[in-house]
Amino acid sequence: MSLLIAIRIKGTINVREDVKRTLEMLHLKRKFNATVLRDSPVVRGMLQKAKDYVVWQELPFEKAVELFQKRGRVSKRRRLTLEYLNSKGINSFETLVKLYDEGKIKLKLIGVKPYFGLPPPKKGIPRRKYTALELLERMTQNGN
Repeated sequence: MSLLIAIRIKGTINVREDVKRTLEMLHLKRKFNATVLRDSPVVRGMLQKAKDYVVWQELPFEKAVELFQKRGRVSKRRRLTLEYLNSKGINSFETLVKLYDEGKIKLKLIGVKPYFGLPPPKKGIPRRKYTALELLERMTQNGN
């Protein structure tokens, strides 16, 4: 299996009801939210349905680990820490990503938020064609 990153790039105005439900099932309720998903035909179909509102791409293992370390949350105000993972029986962020990729754990069941709130990208969203990883890099640059 592999992981996908999906980032919502458009807001909520004039969104069809079926697309809005799809975005909610993908945990992309707000603009500039991101989520890490396991790759499957069902998820690909949902992303295709919401293609005008999201950008997605395969996520390398190292980037997934970095995203959970930097932006992972347990609650709205509490960051995901190694101590919290240890209390749940997971010894590192690498193990968390590996178990999630293999489908052995669900993030909600261990108390980790399945989405990441990101700041707007530095220097805005480019007009040319861009990838989800380029956009993620702009959103997680130092200073945010």
